[in-house]
Amino acid sequence: MKELYLVLKTGSQAHHVLEVLRQNGFNGTVISTDSLRTATEDYPEEHHFYNLRHYEKGAGSESIVCLFILSDERCEQAKAIVREQTSSFQQVRGAMYSREIDDYEGSI
Repeated sequence: MKELYLVLKTGSQAHHVLEVLRQNGFNGTVISTDSLRTATEDYPEEHHFYNLRHYEKGAGSESIVCLFILSDERCEQAKAIVREQTSSFQQVRGAMYSREIDDYEGSI
């Protein structure tokens, strides 16, 4: 088993990548995130809720972080899809990496 971490800059192209993964039978956890710079410089006030004021300011998540738990073969398939859909991260900015899971229990 492997963990696959994927980070994509938010946008319609990033959402398209996720849709293609879903269409190919992948499922995982997706978290909307901001960079440390954005969190501390652009929006220094602490806010736990997104409201209309944030929308008017254009405040939204800067990136999408995805976590997948996959067999070795499925991990390679997912990475190939991401490379193709992002043009190796040239068309959609981001990064990914995978690593072995030493100890795994669960129903996934």
